[in-house]
Amino acid sequence: MTRLSFVLRREWLSLIFGGVLVMLILSALLGNLGPRDLVALQSHRAALEARRDQLAADNAVFRTRIQKLRSDDRYIERLIRRELGYARPDELVYKFADDHDTDHDSDKPVR
Repeated sequence: MTRLSFVLRREWLSLIFGGVLVMLILSALLGNLGPRDLVALQSHRAALEARRDQLAADNAVFRTRIQKLRSDDRYIERLIRRELGYARPDELVYKFADDHDTDHDSDKPVR
């Protein structure tokens, strides 16, 4: 026991410094803003960049559609015919049953 107390008396400053150093290293590795959070932030950044790229591509598509709506009358006519079902007075419109169409009476065939 005397040898241990002799070493502790002689090396107490080194032990305190070592303890503080160990605490700082643990805090840097496991605490906030450490490597663990850096990895999480990098993966979050990659996800945000992918989302940004997808939104930019969608935005480009919408820009071209807006440009066509402003300048292309034939495009507008095709949209009106397809989405609203309009036809000219001298045209006949044929409607075919799709798999997506549902009738209120499921026993009756769609006509």
